[in-house]
Amino acid sequence: MIKALLMGMLLLGATPSAAPDAGQVSAATTVGTVASASGRLRVEVLSSMTPLRRGVQVLQVRITDAVSGKPVPGVVLSVQPWMPAMGHGISEVPRVTVREPGSFEVSDADLFMPGVWELRFTLKGAVEDSATVTLKLGR
Repeated sequence: MIKALLMGMLLLGATPSAAPDAGQVSAATTVGTVASASGRLRVEVLSSMTPLRRGVQVLQVRITDAVSGKPVPGVVLSVQPWMPAMGHGISEVPRVTVREPGSFEVSDADLFMPGVWELRFTLKGAVEDSATVTLKLGR
C-alpha cells in the first residue's frame, strides 16, 4: 500500500515529507503582524515554510479590522517586496489572489537574498491604507 502511494506521488511530481501537513495552508504560521498606517486595520502574514529562507515565497495575508478582528471585504491588495539594506526590491510583481474576503495568497515573490525584507502593502477599494511587514530570511 505505501509503495503504491509513493509511486503515485512520484508520478504526480510530489515528494513525501516528514510532516503530513507540510506546505499546506492549514499548517501556516504567522511570520509577521502589523497595524496599518491608519491604525484601523491589522495585516497578518503567514507562511507554511518556517523558518523563512531565501527563494520564491508563497504567503497568506489576512486583513482584519483592528477593533473587531473581522475580515475586511472589498480590499484590493498589492505588494512590493523591498530589501532596505540594499535599497532595491524585486523586478517581478508578485501575484496576489483573493482566497476569501480579507484573505489573500501572495505567490511568485522571489526574495532571492537572505536578510531583512519588507513587504510593502497597498490596500485599496473598500479602504485606502498601507502597511509594511518586516521579514527576516535565512539562507
